[in-house]
Amino acid sequence: MNSLAGLAGKCDDLGARTGYQKDAPMARTLPRNRLLTTSCRLLLAILGGAALALTCLAPVHADTAPAPGEPATITADELPTWQTDGVVWAITMIGDTVYVGGNFDHIRPPDTQPGDPQEQARKNLAAFNAATGQPLPWSPTVEGTPFTSTTHQWDCDDLGNNQWICDAVWELRPSPDATKLYVGGDFTKINGQRRGKIAAFDLPSGNLNTFSHEINSRVQALTVTAKTVYAGGFFTTVDGTNRQRLAAFATANGTLTSWAPTADRGVHAMITSPDGTRIVLGGDFNQINGNPPHGLGAVYADTGASAPWATGVDYVNPTRRSWVTDLVKDDEAIYASANGENTFDGRLALNPDDGTTRWIDNCLGATQAITILDGLLYSGSHAHDCRSQPDGFPEIVPDQPYQRLLAEPTHPDPARYDTPPILHWFPSTNGGPTSYNQGPRAMDNNGKYLWVGGDFTTVNNQKQQGLTRFGSLAVTSDANPAQPVIKPTVTKPDGTTGQLQVTWKQTWDRDNKKLTYEVIRDNTTVVHTLTSESKFWDLQNLTFTDTGLTPGSSHTYAIRAIDPFNNRVRSPASAPVQAG
Repeated sequence: MNSLAGLAGKCDDLGARTGYQKDAPMARTLPRNRLLTTSCRLLLAILGGAALALTCLAPVHADTAPAPGEPATITADELPTWQTDGVVWAITMIGDTVYVGGNFDHIRPPDTQPGDPQEQARKNLAAFNAATGQPLPWSPTVEGTPFTSTTHQWDCDDLGNNQWICDAVWELRPSPDATKLYVGGDFTKINGQRRGKIAAFDLPSGNLNTFSHEINSRVQALTVTAKTVYAGGFFTTVDGTNRQRLAAFATANGTLTSWAPTADRGVHAMITSPDGTRIVLGGDFNQINGNPPHGLGAVYADTGASAPWATGVDYVNPTRRSWVTDLVKDDEAIYASANGENTFDGRLALNPDDGTTRWIDNCLGATQAITILDGLLYSGSHAHDCRSQPDGFPEIVPDQPYQRLLAEPTHPDPARYDTPPILHWFPSTNGGPTSYNQGPRAMDNNGKYLWVGGDFTTVNNQKQQGLTRFGSLAVTSDANPAQPVIKPTVTKPDGTTGQLQVTWKQTWDRDNKKLTYEVIRDNTTVVHTLTSESKFWDLQNLTFTDTGLTPGSSHTYAIRAIDPFNNRVRSPASAPVQAG
């Protein structure tokens, strides 16, 4: 049985050549200078005996206007979306309706501040139109029970005077027929009615139904089949009955079932396998039903008995470990995201029948949310070093310390890649004002729009709190230009007559790698055009020599950058310079 940490012993023979340290986590096993100077990547395959190989990889250039045969991403342009005044922990989409849960008190229009006259009350649950970003009338009130503690509760609201209240919604899951919406979290009441950490609404009415139980601690994970609602979290009893962080309820009448696998620590994510026979579990547990590996496992959907599972996430000691934060699936694989403390915190793909690993993404920076759209895995994280990935960026410079939204293919071409390339899709958020300033915390899509929630307060450097959304080219356009172009410098080449040399630094575009540059003389005349690929972490200087000028004449120059959709941005004009 393999885990990511267990691979370290397989790498000892590379120590002298790569600088590998035996106790180092997998994501940090190669020295940075080698990763920056070679096009080869370390293949870490966990397939039974776990083999090591170095494989040369060709680059990929996917964006919203990719080369033939390359995948197209959605746009990186944020769309107008109503905001929250707190953290969004959960998003689920049913058709064109977006249900949002978290820890917030109000929603407000885009481009407005908290307290705006148009602000509307929403207590931890809200619904929106996916295509417009506008709110829907649904507005249940979710409440918690105040308590006192000598230890600050980082994920509860501080009421002052050593009091807190935990009322957040942490999970939202619809029934397969979309007639029910199940909700899990820390709450104790909804619409004034007792609901102990779990509840359900009828759809499309949105009315709270009679599904009600008393669970003694947070429900953080749900997955739903036609017959059963599966719940995971931090609880140890349901209606006074022992249930060690896992439980199930019959959808027909809401009763607690006999399904009772056990987890020794928190369960953060659950998903049904593609064939429906297993429940895949992710979290911070060390054992499921007394069995390793750490952080990942599977049980049978009917009995709760452990199912075969090969791959866990890193566990070195209690202060140096990884835990799974989210799970999604397609017809062939399960995909997991991870947070880590000096250990693995990227993404991985797993075979659903036995948990063997298909690929591992060792991008550094804790990942909190993932979703699949058109064969691409979109993720929310605070990524800061993805040099272990094809087309990945190195440790980012201080003026852009994190890249919080990323995309990669779910099924990278095995002839070219052993780990997915980072695609050219680079919208981003900030980390938000809270002490747990992660940024993105939740993601979902309906095949056309991708919604992102979290604790951020800016998106693409524009003010936007808690919620944002992006669209595919089927429903929106790529409308934002590249980043601003710096004013060029102009010099007279030594020993020349009638010439001026123009030098400028490349700019970059969030969703298009290839840009066309026009050199504009004296504010009106385009004297040169060139096309160049750029990436935000490695902007190059470009030059053009303007010839045939009248000796002694003075000229200014500006640079215009144009993306494949004819979005344009122009630099300031240079100072006038006299040709020789």
